[in-house]
Amino acid sequence: MNVLLCCTACGHRLTEPLLRLPELPRRPVYEGLKNPDGSRHAPSTVPRGAYAVDPEPSGAPFVPHPDPEWTGAAIPGLCMSDPDGDGCLMSAGPRDTLVTHPEDTAGRLARNPESSESGCCGAPGQEGPNQVCGACGAVVGTLFSDCYVPYEFHFLPDAVRVTPV
Repeated sequence: MNVLLCCTACGHRLTEPLLRLPELPRRPVYEGLKNPDGSRHAPSTVPRGAYAVDPEPSGAPFVPHPDPEWTGAAIPGLCMSDPDGDGCLMSAGPRDTLVTHPEDTAGRLARNPESSESGCCGAPGQEGPNQVCGACGAVVGTLFSDCYVPYEFHFLPDAVRVTPV
Protein backbone atom coordinates (compact mmCIF):
# COMPACT_ATOMS: atom_id res chain seq x y z
CA MET A 1 0.00 0.00 0.00
CA ASN A 2 1.34 3.41 -0.95
CA VAL A 3 1.55 6.06 1.75
CA LEU A 4 2.62 9.67 2.15
CA LEU A 5 4.75 10.98 4.99
CA CYS A 6 3.10 14.15 6.31
CA CYS A 7 4.22 16.71 8.90
CA THR A 8 2.60 16.02 12.27
CA ALA A 9 2.64 19.75 13.08
CA CYS A 10 0.67 20.99 10.06
CA GLY A 11 -0.27 18.00 7.87
CA HIS A 12 1.85 19.19 4.91
CA ARG A 13 2.80 16.40 2.50
CA LEU A 14 6.56 15.79 2.79
CA THR A 15 7.12 12.97 0.26
CA GLU A 16 6.05 11.41 -2.97
CA PRO A 17 3.89 8.27 -2.55
CA LEU A 18 6.02 5.56 -0.90
CA LEU A 19 5.89 1.82 -0.40
CA ARG A 20 7.28 0.41 2.87
CA LEU A 21 10.17 -2.02 2.55
CA PRO A 22 10.31 -4.93 5.03
CA GLU A 23 13.76 -3.82 6.23
CA LEU A 24 16.41 -1.21 5.54
CA PRO A 25 18.55 -2.36 2.60
CA ARG A 26 22.28 -2.79 3.06
CA ARG A 27 24.07 0.51 2.49
CA PRO A 28 25.84 0.41 -0.89
CA VAL A 29 29.61 0.57 -1.18
CA TYR A 30 30.74 3.87 -2.65
CA GLU A 31 34.17 4.71 -4.03
CA GLY A 32 33.68 8.51 -4.03
CA LEU A 33 33.78 8.83 -7.80
CA LYS A 34 31.80 11.44 -9.68
CA ASN A 35 28.36 10.23 -10.82
CA PRO A 36 27.15 10.61 -14.43
CA ASP A 37 25.05 13.63 -13.34
CA GLY A 38 28.18 15.32 -11.88
CA SER A 39 27.25 14.77 -8.23
CA ARG A 40 29.49 12.93 -5.79
CA HIS A 41 26.88 11.45 -3.45
CA ALA A 42 26.76 7.72 -2.85
CA PRO A 43 24.01 5.59 -4.34
CA SER A 44 20.87 5.89 -2.24
CA THR A 45 20.28 3.23 0.39
CA VAL A 46 16.54 3.22 -0.35
CA PRO A 47 15.20 3.26 -3.93
CA ARG A 48 12.92 6.05 -5.13
CA GLY A 49 9.31 5.45 -4.14
CA ALA A 50 10.14 3.44 -1.03
CA TYR A 51 10.91 3.88 2.67
CA ALA A 52 12.19 1.69 5.48
CA VAL A 53 12.42 1.95 9.25
CA ASP A 54 15.98 2.08 10.61
CA PRO A 55 16.06 0.47 14.07
CA GLU A 56 19.62 1.69 14.73
CA PRO A 57 20.56 5.11 16.15
CA SER A 58 21.00 7.77 13.50
CA GLY A 59 23.05 10.96 13.60
CA ALA A 60 23.65 13.33 16.52
CA PRO A 61 24.32 13.21 19.36
CA PHE A 62 27.53 11.17 19.23
CA VAL A 63 29.08 9.53 22.28
CA PRO A 64 32.42 7.73 22.75
CA HIS A 65 32.25 4.01 22.11
CA PRO A 66 33.26 2.09 25.27
CA ASP A 67 35.92 0.14 23.32
CA PRO A 68 38.59 2.57 22.00
CA GLU A 69 39.66 -0.02 19.40
CA TRP A 70 36.13 -0.32 17.96
CA THR A 71 35.51 0.96 14.49
CA GLY A 72 32.42 -1.19 14.05
CA ALA A 73 30.46 -0.72 10.91
CA ALA A 74 32.03 2.78 10.77
CA ILE A 75 29.12 4.10 8.77
CA PRO A 76 29.18 7.90 8.59
CA GLY A 77 26.11 9.23 10.30
CA LEU A 78 26.33 6.26 12.69
CA CYS A 79 30.00 6.44 13.69
CA MET A 80 32.79 9.01 13.29
CA SER A 81 36.32 9.62 14.56
CA ASP A 82 36.62 11.11 18.03
CA PRO A 83 38.27 14.55 17.64
CA ASP A 84 39.10 14.64 21.37
CA GLY A 85 40.65 11.21 21.71
CA ASP A 86 41.36 7.85 20.22
CA GLY A 87 38.70 5.60 18.80
CA CYS A 88 35.28 6.32 17.41
CA LEU A 89 32.20 8.16 18.46
CA MET A 90 28.99 6.24 17.88
CA SER A 91 25.56 7.61 17.21
CA ALA A 92 23.20 7.97 20.13
CA GLY A 93 20.64 9.67 17.90
CA PRO A 94 17.03 8.72 17.37
CA ARG A 95 16.05 5.13 16.57
CA ASP A 96 13.27 4.02 14.22
CA THR A 97 13.78 6.88 11.78
CA LEU A 98 11.96 6.54 8.47
CA VAL A 99 14.57 6.40 5.71
CA THR A 100 13.70 7.62 2.22
CA HIS A 101 15.50 8.46 -1.00
CA PRO A 102 16.33 12.19 -0.71
CA GLU A 103 14.75 12.95 -4.08
CA ASP A 104 11.36 11.71 -2.79
CA THR A 105 11.24 14.87 -0.64
CA ALA A 106 12.11 17.34 -3.44
CA GLY A 107 10.57 20.78 -2.98
CA ARG A 108 8.79 19.90 0.25
CA LEU A 109 11.50 20.62 2.83
CA ALA A 110 13.78 23.51 3.73
CA ARG A 111 17.15 23.76 5.43
CA ASN A 112 16.92 24.05 9.21
CA PRO A 113 17.98 27.64 10.04
CA GLU A 114 19.49 26.29 13.30
CA SER A 115 21.89 24.03 11.36
CA SER A 116 25.21 25.49 10.31
CA GLU A 117 26.90 22.32 9.08
CA SER A 118 28.16 21.96 5.56
CA GLY A 119 30.25 19.41 3.76
CA CYS A 120 32.26 19.60 0.59
CA CYS A 121 29.54 18.00 -1.57
CA GLY A 122 26.37 18.11 0.56
CA ALA A 123 24.99 17.75 4.06
CA PRO A 124 26.99 15.42 6.34
CA GLY A 125 24.11 15.17 8.84
CA GLN A 126 26.37 15.04 11.88
CA GLU A 127 24.96 18.00 13.85
CA GLY A 128 21.40 16.75 14.17
CA PRO A 129 18.24 17.42 12.19
CA ASN A 130 19.07 19.73 9.29
CA GLN A 131 15.70 19.89 7.49
CA VAL A 132 12.33 21.42 8.36
CA CYS A 133 8.83 21.22 6.91
CA GLY A 134 8.59 23.56 3.94
CA ALA A 135 5.15 24.75 5.05
CA CYS A 136 5.40 25.37 8.81
CA GLY A 137 9.12 25.14 9.66
CA ALA A 138 8.81 22.22 12.10
CA VAL A 139 11.99 20.14 12.37
CA VAL A 140 11.36 16.87 10.52
CA GLY A 141 14.65 15.06 9.92
CA THR A 142 18.19 14.78 8.67
CA LEU A 143 19.51 14.76 5.14
CA PHE A 144 22.74 12.80 4.64
CA SER A 145 24.11 13.84 1.23
CA ASP A 146 27.82 14.59 1.49
CA CYS A 147 30.26 12.52 -0.56
CA TYR A 148 31.40 10.36 2.38
CA VAL A 149 28.02 9.44 3.88
CA PRO A 150 25.20 7.18 2.69
CA TYR A 151 22.77 9.14 0.49
CA GLU A 152 19.53 9.03 2.49
CA PHE A 153 16.96 11.09 4.36
CA HIS A 154 15.97 10.15 7.93
CA PHE A 155 12.59 11.43 9.11
CA LEU A 156 12.21 11.70 12.89
CA PRO A 157 9.52 9.18 13.86
CA ASP A 158 7.51 11.71 15.91
CA ALA A 159 7.74 14.43 13.22
CA VAL A 160 5.82 12.58 10.52
CA ARG A 161 2.52 10.80 10.14
CA VAL A 162 2.18 7.87 7.72
CA THR A 163 -0.96 8.56 5.68
CA PRO A 164 -2.49 6.07 3.20
CA VAL A 165 -2.77 7.44 -0.35
